[in-house]
Amino acid sequence: MGQIGVAENVTLSAQQHRILRIVWREGEASAKQVQQALNGALAHTTVGTMLARLEKKGVLTSTARARERFYRPLVTEGEVRRSMVSDLVSTLFKGDPKALVAHLVNETDIEPDDLDAIRRLLEEGSQR
Repeated sequence: MGQIGVAENVTLSAQQHRILRIVWREGEASAKQVQQALNGALAHTTVGTMLARLEKKGVLTSTARARERFYRPLVTEGEVRRSMVSDLVSTLFKGDPKALVAHLVNETDIEPDDLDAIRRLLEEGSQR
């Protein structure tokens, strides 16, 4: 699904991510459908503008049908997550992913079961 080059450079605001999650879930959606899924939290025109900006960023594509635009994702949620985490590590942790993990461990209340699960993930990752 993803476009090479686009997914590596995607940074979204919280609101854009929220809208994109709706489009991912639906597979295709109009501004009206997205607005309804947001329970009217944003005006229809605002949703339309945000969808158009997401299309301009290259994460959505659209087609016009029956006087309405329908948007489909061009990138997966995993691709966007990777891009945004990579940007976070680069910007806030000087490119050091260990610093991010250390921050999460030191600044977050992590339950012992969660630490065990993290250790298992690290072990599985190192075996690949």
